[in-house]
Amino acid sequence: MYRKGMKGHTNNIVIGLGALTIFVLLVLIKTPFVKKLPYFQYSHREILIGVWTEEFWNNQTKTLEVQKIKEFEKNINKKVAIANYFRGWDEMGHPQVITELNSMHSNGWTPMVSTNPYFTEKCTSSTDDLYVTIAKGNCDVLIRSIAKVIKTYDKPIFLRFAWEMNIDSNTWSVQSTYSSPDAFIAAWRHMHAIFTAQKVKNVKWVFSVNVESPSTIPIELLYPGDAYVDWTGIDGYNYGTTQSWSHWSSFDEVFRPTYEHMLAIAPNKPLMISEFNSVAQGGSKSEWFADALDVQIPNHYPKIKAIIFFNENKTITEGVDWRIENSRSVINTVRKSLDNSIYTSK
Repeated sequence: MYRKGMKGHTNNIVIGLGALTIFVLLVLIKTPFVKKLPYFQYSHREILIGVWTEEFWNNQTKTLEVQKIKEFEKNINKKVAIANYFRGWDEMGHPQVITELNSMHSNGWTPMVSTNPYFTEKCTSSTDDLYVTIAKGNCDVLIRSIAKVIKTYDKPIFLRFAWEMNIDSNTWSVQSTYSSPDAFIAAWRHMHAIFTAQKVKNVKWVFSVNVESPSTIPIELLYPGDAYVDWTGIDGYNYGTTQSWSHWSSFDEVFRPTYEHMLAIAPNKPLMISEFNSVAQGGSKSEWFADALDVQIPNHYPKIKAIIFFNENKTITEGVDWRIENSRSVINTVRKSLDNSIYTSK
């Protein structure tokens, strides 16, 4: 409340304080220190960094090339937390896999095994589709051998089974195997039950889908249920202008609809971006990563707990090059963006 006779004096004080406030704000805006410290760097949020990089697993020689991930770490100037590799599921029961997993662990990486099912000597049927065959128990010998290997490893491991099962371009997808969402769920739950019966306690089950489109199966029809899933995952890419059907798309344009859909289905599960990258054709790859890593993921995707780079040249098979190391500008951008405590190696 103003004192009588003091109104003019008070107005002068207010005006003076207003001018001082504007001056301080202008100084702060021009201060580089403030510009480099967005709000999320003060938070306790952590996002694990992971990668699949070209030839990390050499399928021809059946060897693990750990140096490939070390080269990626050198490029980004930071250790990764998760090492993703693609392994044939008929080979997952071999004792050699334990050696491979231990090699990843000794380098400070948590393994993520991406394995897709297919008919093999230990998984056969003359009449049923693939997922009905698994659900009926015709692949149990193979699945038990996989469970034994993972249990013997006895350290944390992510299992990304039948990733991207919702799109028709993968040979193991529900569409390509002429199966059904119900059969897929039954197969997933059957496999999970075998692991439980074998007392495998070190595995994290990752339900990983491709970003949705009009041609994909709705992911709510495929979700096995909270009791059978530990993490959810989304794979997505900016194909730019490399394909007849594609156009330049920001990280938000690629991921937002499926991200929101996945949160509606499994709101209490940690979520990873289980594969992501951008091409250079059609825009700036450096700016794409800067937007994704500096703006979108920290500020607008609060449920993301891990990001897994897909770093491979797929020019021959898909007409795209997902590597970051073929551009010094991209390397510098990714390195600068990951130099932030929100992105962690442990």
